[in-house]
Amino acid sequence: MSQGTLRMYLNKKEPYSLSTETILRLALDISRGMEYLHSQGVIHRDLKSNNLLLNDEMRVKVADFGTSCLETQCLETKGNMGTYRWMAPEMIKEKPYTRKVDVYSFGIVLWELMTALLPFQGMTPVQAAFAVAEKITCAKSLSFLKDNDRLFREKFSICRLLDNRLDSQCKNERPPLPESCQPALAHLIKRCWAANPAKRPDFSDIVSTLEKYDECVKEGLPLTSHSGLVSRNVILERLKGCVSMSSSIPVQA
Repeated sequence: MSQGTLRMYLNKKEPYSLSTETILRLALDISRGMEYLHSQGVIHRDLKSNNLLLNDEMRVKVADFGTSCLETQCLETKGNMGTYRWMAPEMIKEKPYTRKVDVYSFGIVLWELMTALLPFQGMTPVQAAFAVAEKITCAKSLSFLKDNDRLFREKFSICRLLDNRLDSQCKNERPPLPESCQPALAHLIKRCWAANPAKRPDFSDIVSTLEKYDECVKEGLPLTSHSGLVSRNVILERLKGCVSMSSSIPVQA
């Protein structure tokens, strides 16, 4: 039996209502599925909550491979693929891309699990894409875009039209992370949707990180940095996995 898509499930939830345990379980299913796809040389290119199927056992399956391609062949295609709200900036701008576009999209999906919200609510898909790729967050620029969606679709020519209109203080936009977000998960999300694809982790790294966080939750341990003496090696290893940034943990002699 199926509950439908992950997006349908999240639409029925109150914002920020999913437990950390549930977030990790769903995120692990998604990242493991993507890890397998990438191990087979396949780039999904349209990873989003609407393309993730959820069954009655709350297990997720990656679906809809209509835009997928072999990584060795993807560079032969023209234009951008996927859905703007989840699309990596390099694909929006029709630049060369790698499997890391899926990692960016996963970062957006993980944000959805954290919030149960639609990414870039209040923006049209075109406005969201331009904000992500072209350092636009200014209301004036977004207002201009609202009346010029057609220009955007014509090979992103709107970029050149707006080059001299942008506020230099604007930055690459991402959905806002809630204050309640676990610091470790917030750090993972930021790594996944980094503007530089080289700074995004591989799915094998994501799976390993989420598995360690899951162990922390099961042991009743927080997902933030730790310090202090540790007497059991197994707990020490789990604590290392809970640290969102690299740090040293003193070990009892």
